[in-house]
This record gives sequence, C-alpha cells and structure tokens, in this order.
Amino acid sequence: MAVMVDAEGGSAPPAPQGIGKVNAVLVERAVDALVKWCAAQKQKEKAQLLEDDQLLYVVVGMKKVPDKGRTNPYVLELPHPLYQPDGNHEVCLIISDREHAKQKLDKQMAKARIEKEGLKISKVIPLSKLKTDYFAHEAKRKLCGSYDTFLADDRILGELPKLLGKTFFKKKKHPIPVNLTRAQWTGQISAALNSTYLYMSGGTCSAVKVARMSQARDEIVQNVNAVIEGIAQQIPKKWANVRSFFLKTLDSVSLPLYQSLPDMPLKIELPGLSQPEDKKSLKFSKKDKKMKAKPVEDDKVDADMSLDNDAEDKMDVIEEAAVAEKPKKRKQSAVGGKRKVPRKAAVVTGA
Repeated sequence: MAVMVDAEGGSAPPAPQGIGKVNAVLVERAVDALVKWCAAQKQKEKAQLLEDDQLLYVVVGMKKVPDKGRTNPYVLELPHPLYQPDGNHEVCLIISDREHAKQKLDKQMAKARIEKEGLKISKVIPLSKLKTDYFAHEAKRKLCGSYDTFLADDRILGELPKLLGKTFFKKKKHPIPVNLTRAQWTGQISAALNSTYLYMSGGTCSAVKVARMSQARDEIVQNVNAVIEGIAQQIPKKWANVRSFFLKTLDSVSLPLYQSLPDMPLKIELPGLSQPEDKKSLKFSKKDKKMKAKPVEDDKVDADMSLDNDAEDKMDVIEEAAVAEKPKKRKQSAVGGKRKVPRKAAVVTGA
C-alpha cells in the first residue's frame, strides 16, 4: 500500500495514467518550488556563495539494503543531458594500451580517433601511465578534482578501483565503462555522457543527479520522471523495495514525491471490547512450560470435589478430638500427682 504526499501538505490528487506510482502534478509543483527558492536565494546578499548552476537530485529510499554489493553504478538514461557538448564539461578517457591485446591501442591512436569523430575529450590517459605517474595518493587526488567525468575502456574496468583509490569512489566519480573495440566511438561516449548514474553506497538511501537549474522547466520535469521510473526498474525487487522519493538541491529541503506505507496491517486493541481467548496460550507457570491447560469432564470434577469434602470433614473430626483430649490429660496429672515441696522450705516449717 502506498500513499503520495503533497509538497504543500495534505493528500495529493490521483496520478495520471502512464506516469507510474508517482504523481506527475507533484513533480511539477516540486520543480516550481525549487526554481522559485533558488531565484530568491540569488537575490540575497550572500548569493555569491551559491553556485550559479545548481544540480537537482532525486533521493530514493529503499526498504531493505541490497544483499549483494555493487561497485559499478546503474545507468539511467536522460531525455535531456546534464552537460552540453560545448567543451565546458571536462572529460577524461582511460584507455588500455596492453601489448598483448587483440586490438592494440595507444595514446596517439586514441587522440586521432577522437579528433576524427569530433568528440569532446579533454584528456587521454593510458593504463601504463596511470600505474606509474598516478601512483602517489596526492597525484590521484589531483586527478580526481581536475575532471568532471571519467570514461574507461571496459576491458580494464576491474583493475581501476585498486589503481584509482578511494577518493574517486567517495566523490562518486567512478569511471564509466565504454566499449572502445567498436568501429565508432561516438555512440558509446555520447550515451555515457547523456546518462546519469545510481550508486549503491551500502545504505538504504541514494542520491542521483537529475537536472541543472539552468535547464528549462519542462526539461527538468521530464528528467525527474524518467529517473524515477528508471530507478524503480533497476533496483532489486523494483517498486516493492521503494520506500520514498524526494527532490532537492544541495542546500534546499527535501520535497516529498512518493511515500510507501508498511505492508503489514496494524493491530489496534480498543478498551471495552471483548477479545477472544486463545486456549493454546493458557499455561500454568513459567516452570511448567510443557504443561498446558486440558479440558476436564463435569462428572470427574464432581467426584473430585466430593472426595475433597469428605477428606476435609475427617480432618475436622480428628482436630476436635485432639483438642478435647489435651485438657483431660492435664486434669489427670494435677489430681493424681502430689505437690512437691522444696527441702529447705520443709525444714523451716518443722522448726
């Protein structure tokens, strides 16, 4: 069972068909609210502290953490790419220059292919150079901060986590795999740059880049809807594992788009209502856990009660007889016996 919460409070109207479980009206309201908030922040005195082109994030909350860890991110296609191919977005390509590879590739050959196809690649780093020139931690940290996106040959993807270090994975700059064995690279690199990525950090919440504030309002809305549907189809158990969706910028509050209620019904006990007794739960004590209450026939109960009454009557007669005999013994001892006088007292009286 799921419920959708309005950004302004109260319940949301039913979602239009074809949008999924998230209400398209709520998405539009949330986008409008964030655009208005960012515009108001720019008019303040400290607006220079904010970025001119802020990113919007879709935050997904899952019910359970995935059992299997995943290093590579999930690829989510965007109708409108985050970065335009104008050269402002710095891209670094890591290639495989192994000597025994089926298709040998070096730095000069890669640069020639990039120039021929007109690709916007700022830097090309061979695998051999990555092992030698970027061995130190400081060199890896500078490399991570120098470029916005990293692409890598999918044949060497398994070796990169050890060579790049933890800095790349903490800043969510995992190298995106591309197939460089094909005749053309344009389709592979364009698809990688026109997508966003869902990183599973080992917890129940993850944030995904979805749009930029400089984009048109309709483009932002379409990107948000596409990312939400893509996340729900990519994560394990799909919609059954989705707990919530939120939309936010880096500094704004999170606006709710979707909230799932618990599947188990809640049991509420009201005072004054008779509850059915569970016969299986009747037990004598904690020590006698194995002994359970058993039904007893009426005739047997009457017989046991009559036996108990007879035993009580006999005990009463015995107690009365014992009480009556005690004073008789005392009288006999007082009459038949003689009073003893101390020897000293007898001498005094005789004198």
